[in-house]
Amino acid sequence: MKPLSLYLHIPFCVRKCAYCDFPSHAGREKDIPAYVDALRGEIIGAGQKWIGRRVETVFFGGGTPSVLTGEQMKTLTDAVFSSFSVSPDAEISMEANPGTLTPDKLAAYREAGINRLSIGVQAMNDRLLHAIGRIHTRNEAAEAVRMAKDAGFENINIDLMYGLPGQSIDDFTDTLHQALSLPVTHLSMYSLIVEEGTPLYRRVEQGEEVPGDEETLIMQHTAARIAAQHGLTRYEISNYARPGFECRHNLVYWRRGEYLGLGCAAHSLMDSARFSNTASLDEYLSGVRMDSYEPLTATDALEETVMLSLRTAEGMDLCEYRALAGSDFPGKQRHIDRLVLESLAFVRGDRLILTERGMDVLNAVIELLA
Repeated sequence: MKPLSLYLHIPFCVRKCAYCDFPSHAGREKDIPAYVDALRGEIIGAGQKWIGRRVETVFFGGGTPSVLTGEQMKTLTDAVFSSFSVSPDAEISMEANPGTLTPDKLAAYREAGINRLSIGVQAMNDRLLHAIGRIHTRNEAAEAVRMAKDAGFENINIDLMYGLPGQSIDDFTDTLHQALSLPVTHLSMYSLIVEEGTPLYRRVEQGEEVPGDEETLIMQHTAARIAAQHGLTRYEISNYARPGFECRHNLVYWRRGEYLGLGCAAHSLMDSARFSNTASLDEYLSGVRMDSYEPLTATDALEETVMLSLRTAEGMDLCEYRALAGSDFPGKQRHIDRLVLESLAFVRGDRLILTERGMDVLNAVIELLA
C-alpha cells in the first residue's frame, strides 16, 4: 500500500498573535462544533476516495488545535482510524498552545490517539511573549511541557522563535537553556518573518525595531551549538531532534512525499498536483471544498526538489536531480562544483549536502540550482 500523510487544519485560536498571517480565527468558538462535523465528513469522504493508501503520519495544525475538547479531537481521530488504513506505528501529531492545556485535556488527547505533541512556546521570556501577543507566560509554557510528560507523551516538540522585537542574543540563549531543561525530544526554531498585513508589520513600519540579519544569524548558530550540546541533532535547517525523534510528517514535506490536506485552507500534494481547500471558514462551513488545483510540471518538480531537500541534513538526491534537470544538468553540475569548491556543500555518495555555511546562504544556493 502506497504511504500517505494527512494534514488536518483547525482554523481557530484564542487570540491572533501579532506576527501571525496563518488562516485562523479568534472569537469564533461557537463555530467549532459545526466545523468538527464538517471536517469529519470530509475525512470520511477522502477515505472513500483514496482507498488503498496506508496512512503513516497525521498532523493536526492550526490555528490552535488544542482549543478542541478531548471529545472533539476523538471525533476526528476516530474518523481517521475508521476511514483510512492507519499504520500501527503512525506518528499522530497535534499542535498546542500552552495557554489552552490542562491535565484532563492532555489525558483525553492521548486517549484519542495523539502520540506527538508540538507546543508553541516561542520564547521563555514574559516580556517577549507579551510583545508578540502570546496568551501564556514563561511559567505556563514550562508547566505545559511537564503536564504533557506526566500525561504520557514521550514525543514532545516545542516551537521557538528568534529575531523577535526587542530580543537580544542573550535573551535567545536564555530561552534555549530553559527550553532544553524541559523533557523535550525535538525543537523547531524559526526566524521571525514580519508578514505584511499583520499587527507586527504595522508596528515595524512605525519604527519598532527587530534584530538585523547579523544578529539573527548569530542566534541561528547559537541554536545549533546549544542544541548539539544537549544531544539534539540538526536534521533540517530549523529543526533539531534527539535520535529517533525526527518529525516524520515534516520529513514527508521535505522529501516531496504525498500528503492530503483536509479542512479549511488545507493544502495537498497528490498525483503530481498541488491543490488546496478554500481559506474562507464561512465557505468551508457552507460546503465549499477545493479552491485551487495546479498540475506540476517538470520545472516545478525540479524547483521544489532543490528548495525542500537542501534544507535537510540528508541533502538532495543527485540522481533524481539529474533526471529532473535533463539537458540542463551539465550547466547545473558546474554550479555544484563551485559550491563544493567554496565549502558551501559536499557530496556524500549520490547526495549533495549543504555545510553550515551553505545553510547560511540557502536562498542563494536554491536560486543557483533551481
